[in-house]
Parts: sequence; structure tokens; C-alpha cells
Amino acid sequence: MKINKRIVILLAIALIFVMFSPILEYHSSAEEDKVLVIYTAIEDDYGENERALDMLISHFTKDVTLISSNEVTELDLIDVTHLFYYGLTSTELPSAFETLFDEYEGAFIAIGYNSEQLGNQFSFMEPQHERGIDQIMLTKKPEQLLEDVPQVIIDMTLKEGVDILIEGKKSGESASYPVMIQKNNHYFYSIDTIWADEVVLFGEVLHDIFGVTHEDEHPAYIRLEDVHPLVDPKNVEEIANVLKEKEIPYMIAVIPVYTDPKTGEEFHFSDSPKLLKLLKKMQKNGASIVLHGYTHQFRSSETGEGFEFWDVESNTPIYAPADVSITLKEEDDFDSNADYELYLNELKAFEKQYIDEKLTKGIQELVNYGLYPLAFEAPHYTMSQNGYKVASEYFSTYVGQTQLSDRDWEIMDSTPYITSPSFLNGMELLPETIGYVDPDNAQAIPEMMDHAERMSQTKDGVIAGFYHPYLGVEGFEQLINEMEKQPHLDWINLKEKDVWVKADKVDIYTENGAIKVDVNRSKMAFSSWGFLSYHYFQWSTVLAWGLSIIGTVAVLVFIICTFVNYNRRKTAG
Repeated sequence: MKINKRIVILLAIALIFVMFSPILEYHSSAEEDKVLVIYTAIEDDYGENERALDMLISHFTKDVTLISSNEVTELDLIDVTHLFYYGLTSTELPSAFETLFDEYEGAFIAIGYNSEQLGNQFSFMEPQHERGIDQIMLTKKPEQLLEDVPQVIIDMTLKEGVDILIEGKKSGESASYPVMIQKNNHYFYSIDTIWADEVVLFGEVLHDIFGVTHEDEHPAYIRLEDVHPLVDPKNVEEIANVLKEKEIPYMIAVIPVYTDPKTGEEFHFSDSPKLLKLLKKMQKNGASIVLHGYTHQFRSSETGEGFEFWDVESNTPIYAPADVSITLKEEDDFDSNADYELYLNELKAFEKQYIDEKLTKGIQELVNYGLYPLAFEAPHYTMSQNGYKVASEYFSTYVGQTQLSDRDWEIMDSTPYITSPSFLNGMELLPETIGYVDPDNAQAIPEMMDHAERMSQTKDGVIAGFYHPYLGVEGFEQLINEMEKQPHLDWINLKEKDVWVKADKVDIYTENGAIKVDVNRSKMAFSSWGFLSYHYFQWSTVLAWGLSIIGTVAVLVFIICTFVNYNRRKTAG
């Protein structure tokens, strides 16, 4: 039989296409923007400002590398799709910067100082003196205005062909000044601080730079905070009923152990059976459990008030037992850099062991009671960078704000949208963005709504806050009603997200909106007398009730039989 050569060639091409198209499709779908952030700071180690920028960028891609301007080379630019230069301080850059970017063709975003030293990349503008503003707005959408944001910008003169994307003003003045500009795929942002309340509009522009479009929806959550074994179930239940009626999924930040600061006595959920039963019911009816530390205290502080993963008295990570006060040594105290690094590694090893024990106990104890944590929130949002790395081994999801510096716990911030910054080591951050109801502030809820409106200035800005149940249901209803007025809310349900939690003998994950749990209960029960005694009490209670019911039935049967026999004798007589 004679075979047509054209048919053979076409069949061969089709076979090759079928064989390799899945591979090509896989590579296409796996493509992700690659970002390089070059930063110039007083110190080469990146700190809070760089981490704040990391949070902002990591909303768009997880492939983010940060490197000092003193260390970057041409090799670092290979395959980079988006290049950021972040000038935190005005200084002379290495001479290599005159030609370093000559071959780079991707998007280039410069922030802050030293843009004039990036070769001729930003020759379309000339930085001038600094100027103060307190309002910023999108040029094409002036209704998207952020007020009361005092900032210092780098004033500039622009050449032809430059678009102004964001502009700023000073209250009481009519003149406006460029804050962010664009020419082709080059962008300059004239503010050197990256804090959540101030960068909402910058974050909105980044959507266009990365070519990312979102539906006009705002992820949202409400978190019931500091629920520990001594919390009054009445307030919690009333709030849970409101949320169930409104069909709103929510989070409960749970502390497994309450420690009395005066006596040191510990209280567990097994000591509060009514509250435990309620929490399990809430978990079934829309709540997701968030582990909020194990005791939420350190040294003699009260649970819910104290810190747990930060030594606030020394303002350091947990580097020693609670009964030991330490003074950190400096590099100059050591004979060599190697000795200093060994010292730091020993401190971090202690911190890791401490956090490992706390997180393992917290997860196991909640699981033992039938409560399944799906995320983690550090007490008072305080945790070191090493601590986040440890936590990432247990949790896929972090809730709240983040501590951005190991120098001072008060250096923390949020971000306008969901992100996965590199310093969280793979954890997804569900940011808290609007604060909480402070009982000492009569304007707390209006101020929270002001923050909500600010976060809504970017397409998928998160609107999320928390509430302490002890404040009662009335204040909660007022808060939740105000939150519901915000347009395009999309309430976050952790059970519908792809989350996992892991600890010794425990694996928790979500699948199709349900919680899946793989627990070695026999081994876990025998790992703690508290776990074993809880289950013993549960079984003994069931057994006691069972025996009681059997005894009652036996008595009833005996009475009935006696009555029947009596009637038979009476009839026979």
C-alpha cells in the first residue's frame, strides 16, 4: 500500500504536538514574574522598610529577591521581569550602576533617592528638593483621594512624554506635585516610606505594572480575639448567634491555656466544658479556629495581656527562660566574627526550641478537644524573623499584622492586600487592616470604617479587624453592621482556602470546604496526662450515664414484671 508522504508528515507533527503540549502548557501556567529589589540603606542588612516593600510586591509574585546595592551584579538581573530600586538614603552608588542596567528591558520601578545614578534609565526627570504634602490621589481618578497622610516627597522637574500617575497636595494649597510618574515601562515613586496606610494608591498602580486584574471585591474577615478557658460563654454565644444569622464566616483567636498571674495556676478548656462545647458548635457553624499562642503570656504577665514570643522587658526575641534576664552581647564583645555568629546561632536555637514546644502544645491541645486550628496569630503580633521561619514549619497561613524588625517589637505594620512575603517563609498573610474596637475610644468604630474606606481604594484591598467578646454583643452588632455597608465585601472562610497545619502526631488540612484531620490519637493521648485524663473523664462520664440508664431500665423492668405478676396472682385467685 502506498502511503502519502504529506499525511505521514502531518501525523508526525500532530504526534509531537500531543506529546509535548502538556509540557508546554505546564511551563506556561507555571510562569511567574521574577522580581529583584535592589536597596540602598544605611546598613546592608535589609530591615523594616524593605520588608514592608516585600509585603506589597509579594501580592503579585512569590519570586522576590532583595539584595543590597553594594552586592548586586549583572548576574542578578538574569530573567528578572520587574526591577525595583529602593533608595532609602541619599548616597553615592557604586560606579557599576552607570552601566549595570543597560541591557535590562523589563519594568523598572525606582523609589526614593538616587534615581539620577541609575545610568540614564531615569533621565526623563530631575529630582529637586524635598517637599511636604498631606494628600495624595490618582491623577486619572481624583475621587480616589487619601487625606491626612503627611509625607515628604522628592519634588522633580519632568521632561516631555512623562505621565503623572499619582499626585500630591498640601492642605490649603492649590498646587499639586507629581508623586508617581511613568515613561514607557519606567516608573518613579517619590516617597521613600512603604507603610500600609500610605501606599494604597501605589499598590493600586502596581496592579497595572504587573498586568494583574481582579474582580472588584474586597476580602474581609472579623476575628473574635483572646478566647481562652475563662472567657464568659454567654457573650461569645450571643455574638456567634449574630454571625450565624447573617451567615458570615469568621475567625476565633483561641488561647488554649489561661495562666493566673498571681498563683501560676493553669486553666484548660477541659475546665470550661460549656465554653468548649460552644466553640465546637461554632466551628461547625462557620467559625475557623486560629491558634493565638499557647498561654499568651511570658513571665508573670496575665494571659491575653502579656506577650509570648517576644521578651518585652528586654525588647528582644525569647533568648532565655522566663526566670532569666539577659543582656545581649555585641559583635565587639567577641574575638572573631565566627565566635559572634556562633553566639547568635545559640540564641536562635533556644528561641526555636521554645517556639517549637509552644506551637506543638497549642496545636495538640486544641485537636485533643476537637478544635482544629487553621492559622496562626502571634500574641500582640510580636515575633522575630527567626520566629516566623519556625512558625512556617507548622502553619501555611498567618493572620494579623507583622513585626518588621528584630530591633523593636513596636515596628510592625500591615499591608493593603493578601500577600506571601519572603520573610514569612511561604506563609500566606491575611492582614488585619482596620484595627479593633477600643473600649476607651468612643470613635473606635468610625475610625475603623475610615480605614476600611482607605483600604477599598485598591481593587482587592482587605477589610479586616477584630473584636473582644467581653465587650458584649451590642458593640459587635454595631461593628458588623458598619462593615457590611462597605461595598463588594467577600468574607474569608479559612475552610474554603487551601490551608494546612502540621505538628507532631497531627496533620490538618482543608478540602472542598471541609476540615480534614489525620491524628495519631493513641500516641497523642499518652503523650500528656492532661490529654489522657480528659478522654478518661469523657469516657467515664459516658460509661456512668450508660450504667445509670441500664440501671434505670432494669428497675423499670423489675417494677413492670412485679406489677404483671401481682395482677396474674390476683386474677388467678
